[in-house]
Amino acid sequence: MGALTPVSLKIGGKDIDSGNVQSFVVERDMFQPDMASIILSNQENLYSPQVKVAGEIEVKVGDGDGKSIYKGEVVGVEAIYRGGEKARLLVRGMNKLHRLLRKRKSVTFTDKTDEQILKQVANDAGLTLKWDSDVSVQYKHVYQHNLSDLEFLRLRAGRIGCHIWCSGTDLYVQKPKLQQGPKKTLKVSESGEAAVRSFTPRLSSHAIVKKVTVKGWNPEKKELITGEASAESSKLGKENAVSGAGDFGSDETFTVDHPIWSAEEAKALAKARMQELSLSYITGECEIAGDPDWDLGQIVEIESNSEESSKADDPFNGNYYVMGVTHRYSVPRNKEGGFTTILKLARDAQKKG
Repeated sequence: MGALTPVSLKIGGKDIDSGNVQSFVVERDMFQPDMASIILSNQENLYSPQVKVAGEIEVKVGDGDGKSIYKGEVVGVEAIYRGGEKARLLVRGMNKLHRLLRKRKSVTFTDKTDEQILKQVANDAGLTLKWDSDVSVQYKHVYQHNLSDLEFLRLRAGRIGCHIWCSGTDLYVQKPKLQQGPKKTLKVSESGEAAVRSFTPRLSSHAIVKKVTVKGWNPEKKELITGEASAESSKLGKENAVSGAGDFGSDETFTVDHPIWSAEEAKALAKARMQELSLSYITGECEIAGDPDWDLGQIVEIESNSEESSKADDPFNGNYYVMGVTHRYSVPRNKEGGFTTILKLARDAQKKG
C-alpha cells in the first residue's frame, strides 16, 4: 500500500470525511494501551462540537470496507488555531485497556489461579480474557495492594512469562509463540512497494545470563524454596543469546525479591525472567510500506544481508518477534507522506536458523 491508500475514520459512530483527515499515528505496544493521534481539518469548527470524550474511534485503511487497524475511545481533544491557517483538531485516543489505568484498588484474591484472577480483572473492565499459558499455579492468597488494574495485570502476567495486549474488547494474556513460522519474509535488498525502507537492529549483551535462580522462604514450613531456568536453544535463530554473547553470557543471576510459596511458582518466575532477559539481546525497528495485516505477537523473517557468501553468518538475518506496531499516515504531498508501518522487534538469538 502506498501514497494513495484509502483511509476511513469513524468517531462517535459518525463517519469522518476522508478529505478532512490530515494525518494519524496509531501506536500498539505490548503491556500498554494502544494509542492514536488523529489530526482533522476543522474549518468553521466542523468537528469541535461533534467529537466527544469517550466516543468510539475506528480507523480503517485499504480498498472496499478496509482493514481495521485501531479501535479505541476518545480520551482528549486539542484545538489548533493559527492566523492565516485553517483550523485543525487533534483527537487523542486509547483502546479499552486504558480503563484499567483509571483508579487504584486494594483487592484480595484467595484460592485462585492467575487465569481466574485475570479473568475477574478483565470482566470488571468489560473485557474478555484470551488466555494462553501452560502455567497453572493456584495461590492461597494474592493481594492487589494500591495498584491500578493494569499495573496488577502486568505484574501477574510478567511473573509467568506472558505478554499482554488488547484488541477491541479482547484482552490477550499469552506466552510468546516464538516457535511459530514467520508471517512474511522482508528483504532489505528488494525495491518498490515490497521494500524494507529501513531496518535498524541493535545487539546488546548487557542483560544476557546463562541461568536464573529464584529463591524464597516458606515461613509456614520454614524451608527454602528454589526455582531455576537455564538458557535453551531458540526457535528464532541458529545461536541463542548466550552463545552469541561469548564470555559475557557466562554469568548467572538471582532473584530474591518476589514473594513465592512453592517450587512450581519459583520455577515459573525463573523461566519468565530468563525469557525477558533473553529477548533483550537483539531489538530494533523495521519500516515498510503501510501494511494493516501486521499484529502483535507475530513472527517476521528479515533478510538484511542477501549475499550468499555472508548471509548465513550475518547475526541480524532471521526471525524476529513483533512486540510493537506503529501505523503512520499523512496526506501525500510532493511524493512524501502516505501510509507506512513500523514493526518493533525483539529476538533472543542471532543468525538464520
